[in-house]
Amino acid sequence: MEFAYLILIVLPLIAVILYSGMFFLSLFDDISIYLFNKPLYIHLYFRPKKISLEKEFILRQKFQFYKELTDKQKIYFHHRMACFVDNYQFIPRDGFTVTEEVKTLIAATYVMLTFGIRRYLTAAFDKVIIYPQEYLSTQSEEYYKGEFNPRMKTVVFSWKDFIEGYEISNDNLNLGIHEFSHVIHYHSMNNNDASSLTFKKHYNQLYKEVNYEPNRERLINSDYFRIYAYTNPYEFVSVIIEHYFETPQEFKSNFPQLYTSVSRMLNHRH
Repeated sequence: MEFAYLILIVLPLIAVILYSGMFFLSLFDDISIYLFNKPLYIHLYFRPKKISLEKEFILRQKFQFYKELTDKQKIYFHHRMACFVDNYQFIPRDGFTVTEEVKTLIAATYVMLTFGIRRYLTAAFDKVIIYPQEYLSTQSEEYYKGEFNPRMKTVVFSWKDFIEGYEISNDNLNLGIHEFSHVIHYHSMNNNDASSLTFKKHYNQLYKEVNYEPNRERLINSDYFRIYAYTNPYEFVSVIIEHYFETPQEFKSNFPQLYTSVSRMLNHRH
């Protein structure tokens, strides 16, 4: 009886302590976003998942971002890649074969983009469809290289164009970065987790800067960002994120304020 009585007292007390801890953690998170422009923490994994030696070898050979990480950061990167592969379907089309390299480079691209974002897995998509090359859209009857379709919860890639984004690393054209940037943008604008709030805060500042007419005119006249960037806000964000990862030094030199806004928006540091 005494034990049962003790349980009745202790369990509610533990619940109150946990609830209070979560409340204060959330409060400190909000303060951190307000004062320091970033969430209180990003990486916290009690039992980090590992990736296969084959995947790790592919990263070391073909993924520059990974090679520049510290040993501790690589553990985080492995965990997030493993979670990505576990959570999203890879669906081949038109005779394409999904290999370990395909899974590795697609997952690594997404993890690279979201490495400063705490809630990196999103319900905005649940599958990645891969074609060998450009594919005919059944909706628009046009050929596409890639797309993000939130209604169908689908990200689609032409593998030929995806891989070219890494073979030519400084042309500011990277299909994987572009389409996954759409995913991050969409998720962040429709959620209120700490990282989404950070993204929205800096996105709104960035949008004001870009749409200030003298700034916009300078951006267009510079020819640094391809004209497709000015199609709509979503395309602009994806294009500037391509530039941020492909030619960071040129971006920072030409548009330092815009570069800083993107860095803070992704909570990322080059």
